[in-house]
Amino acid sequence: MKDQQISINISSGAIEKWRGSGLAIAVYDDGKAQKAVAQCGDTIAKEVQRLLKDGWIAGKAGETLLIPTPANSGVAAQRVLLIGMGDPKKVNPEGLRTLGAQLSDACKKHNINSINSLIALDKHNGIKGVDAFEYMAEGVLLGSYKFETYKSKKDSDKDKDKAVKITFACKKNESTNAKKQLSKVEKICRGVALARDLGNQPGNVLNPATLAEQVTKTMEELPVKVSVMSEKALAKKGMNGILAVGQGSGTPPRMIVMEYRNGGDKQPLAVVGKAITFDSGGISIKPSAKMEEMKFDMCGGAAVIGFMQAVAELKLPINVVGIVPTAENIPSSSAQRPGDIIKTGKGIYVEVINTDAEGRLILADALHHAESFDPVAIIDFATLTGACVVALGKHCSGMMGSDDKLLDRLKEAGEECGDRVWPLPLYEGYQEQIKSTVADIKNVGGPGGGTITAGCFLSRFVEDDRPWAHIDIAGTGWDMASSKPHFPKGATGVGVRLLCRYVEKHIV
Repeated sequence: MKDQQISINISSGAIEKWRGSGLAIAVYDDGKAQKAVAQCGDTIAKEVQRLLKDGWIAGKAGETLLIPTPANSGVAAQRVLLIGMGDPKKVNPEGLRTLGAQLSDACKKHNINSINSLIALDKHNGIKGVDAFEYMAEGVLLGSYKFETYKSKKDSDKDKDKAVKITFACKKNESTNAKKQLSKVEKICRGVALARDLGNQPGNVLNPATLAEQVTKTMEELPVKVSVMSEKALAKKGMNGILAVGQGSGTPPRMIVMEYRNGGDKQPLAVVGKAITFDSGGISIKPSAKMEEMKFDMCGGAAVIGFMQAVAELKLPINVVGIVPTAENIPSSSAQRPGDIIKTGKGIYVEVINTDAEGRLILADALHHAESFDPVAIIDFATLTGACVVALGKHCSGMMGSDDKLLDRLKEAGEECGDRVWPLPLYEGYQEQIKSTVADIKNVGGPGGGTITAGCFLSRFVEDDRPWAHIDIAGTGWDMASSKPHFPKGATGVGVRLLCRYVEKHIV
């Protein structure tokens, strides 16, 4: 992770020999402490139980209480941090991620520079210790993210003396596996941080050209081949969808293609991400309220880029092609107009009804290009429709596609990693809504089922027998009012962990 204020370690040594300024112990709202508290000796165990009984801490999720280490306890740590886990029967992976972020926040708040955590020693609601450690470590790293590039006075500068070292206790027979899990989590979280960094960049800094430069630089020392298709190359291939969207901008569009090949002769997985570096809506201009957030309209592309970095750092034995079509959607005398008809790279003619429905136009060419790699499956991510925000809010992404097995596996991976997705139908009736009287299809399907008709549009650019999933992250790609401690306000990096969990379980 970029934030050097946090470091995570593993220990399977004797607790009484641990030194540091803190010892973290979990307590529940049923008035009990975690079983591992017994390893601290009777003095600490009895004091924790007394505090619970007397109501000093109720054990509610995220609640904390800091006390001096009782005298003659035999434990070298100076203070004990009790941290609530809520209902012991409702502890889940996402709750443990939240707890990890809350643990690191509590350390900074109370000036604890070194803490030893017993929390992962217990089995929590059926979650074994080594998995609990993984989830908590993920929460610590995700929660430590900061985007302060453009702050003259950085919070991280003020916190230079607040570097926190968190050591998780684990059982001796789990220590090797725990260290492997930590290495994996760190690489995945770096991918999330990269996606967040890209998403948080303002439109005057990040445009199609500078995004392509950034990707090329990022992948230089990794086994990822990067090729960038220029405006001329796009025109040669007839990719008029992306060209039409970008024609109003002074910065021409690009198509970024990343190839990671470490899986022999296996078919690659293709991942595609929409990257509109700023979306004004074009001629169909958006209202001014919150238009500044349209810098986040490239979060789908950011997820693909972060995922490609993570895959390369993890050295997974797979083949992956990442494709990021990128453009600015800006109104000008040269911008595309409502009523224009464009011929996409696949040869399908599209009537443009609304220039603010531009994401599907650039994805159309990108999906068609992905087909040229004969992938085992195609998964695309896009901040595509406001209708998805209305339907699902910010708690999960919308998902649709052509292959039930692929969709089921992605849903399962989402539940496990916290990047949740929810399936929506692609019934034939919705396809009727995008029929055009003057072209093959139109780029909007009317007010009803907007997320689904956008998916229907994309389906036209994927071969019928190709497993394909479209994930609409319009509600989850960023959050300016986030209340989750492991999701700071701004770009979320959603999609990176989902893809990593999916390939880990089903492609590797």
